[in-house]
Amino acid sequence: MLDENLPTFYLRPSIDNVKHHASVLLSHYGSEAQPAYSLRHPDPSSPASKNRYAVALYDSFSPEILYGEVLLIPEWTQPSLSQEETRRNGGVPPPPQPLLPSSFVIQLYNPDQQVVVQHGVSKWSATPQWVFEMPQQNFRQPSVASIDRTQSDPSASESTPKLRFKWKKEGKLSKDYVCSLSGKNTNPDGSNRKHNEPDITLSIFKQLREITMYEPNLSRVEMEDPKGLEVVMLLSAIVIREVYNGHMRETFNVSDAPRRLSAERPCRKNSNDRAHRHRNDLPTSQAPPPLPSQQPTLQVQTADSRPPPTDPRSQWEIDVETAHLKKQVEREERERRRAEHAETKRIKKMLEDEERKAREKQLEIDRETERLKREFEKEQRQAQRKPKPPLPSRPNPGLQPSYPTFNYPPAPIQRPHSARPYYTGSPYVQRPSGATSSSVFLPGTSSSTRPPDGRRPGAKPGFLRILGHSDHSGPRLTKKQSAVF
Repeated sequence: MLDENLPTFYLRPSIDNVKHHASVLLSHYGSEAQPAYSLRHPDPSSPASKNRYAVALYDSFSPEILYGEVLLIPEWTQPSLSQEETRRNGGVPPPPQPLLPSSFVIQLYNPDQQVVVQHGVSKWSATPQWVFEMPQQNFRQPSVASIDRTQSDPSASESTPKLRFKWKKEGKLSKDYVCSLSGKNTNPDGSNRKHNEPDITLSIFKQLREITMYEPNLSRVEMEDPKGLEVVMLLSAIVIREVYNGHMRETFNVSDAPRRLSAERPCRKNSNDRAHRHRNDLPTSQAPPPLPSQQPTLQVQTADSRPPPTDPRSQWEIDVETAHLKKQVEREERERRRAEHAETKRIKKMLEDEERKAREKQLEIDRETERLKREFEKEQRQAQRKPKPPLPSRPNPGLQPSYPTFNYPPAPIQRPHSARPYYTGSPYVQRPSGATSSSVFLPGTSSSTRPPDGRRPGAKPGFLRILGHSDHSGPRLTKKQSAVF
């Protein structure tokens, strides 16, 4: 602060905590700084604020009162025709860059007035400077004549005398700017040669943070609208700070160049892949018919909230976006064709495998059929070589049935008896002593197999033998055996 008694304006962040708003505080005669003006910038996220700079000065206590504003649309660099730069930028020309404007216009209200500020360089010190002019008379004279009311304001008249003001940097390495009133020409003929009054310092912009007004020198300015001069000095100082001492991209809200399509969004997969995988999992009898190929449709938003392009940068962004959309459509078309070709190849291979398996199965069936045929022919030939067995004769119904014959062994030859047995009065024929008897009906059986004691083999001894009596000593009675049994 140069002097606390001088009116000083401080640039501070907005009280409402809006990032693109600011407050201008005023301190006079050492008092505490109080809000005097409100600075407002357009919302950077709004499409209408792209590629331009705007600032407006409102009253701090009455937000609907607008004192003045600045709208600055920069000029842009011409697109490069270099093929190398176009190739490095993905097939599109490099983006145009904003140029530092050589002038800007301050629009004042009530009364309406436009102040043009020209940017240049000092001839002597080679430091930047900004020059503007303001009329000494801004208001019309009160008059009851209707013809005076139809006349334009004095500020718009060419015959109205004007005062010349200049913002100048104190040094190349300094950040202080001085606003001064150019000295009047004292030559009688009105030429600009010599005889100029020295410049009158009106304000100092200290470190691009505070503006101090030289109140004693302001009273030397002969003009009807000192409030308009104050507004012009504040707005011009703010534009010098933000435009000519700031970053061009941030100041003009220049959006970044669109990223490449591959990094911006991944390519969409073919919608038929899921259907193909689903059909592969189903059996052949249950598989649905193949879906018809659908052309990829790219939905482009027709209703755009942005205004029509009024600068080369917006047109370049539209061209880049159009080129990216075309590349995306071409890439999707290539991927669709590649997917269709791969699917066709897979289906063709699957059909070939099925045909090959069917042929192999048919060959196996044919080989098995030939083998069975050969075995059948071999068995048939062997059956033809063997003699046929005689068929059994059918029985004659007129003859008696024949019974099966049994082959018995030949009967033993018996010696003839010496004498015919005589009848003893018994119904059984008795044999002579010492003669063996044989069965008439069962030849080959004889009683000679019996032991000499007349007992059958395996017969247990009787009770007489147990008591010690033996029948070998005397004659023994023999039982007459049957000639039949």
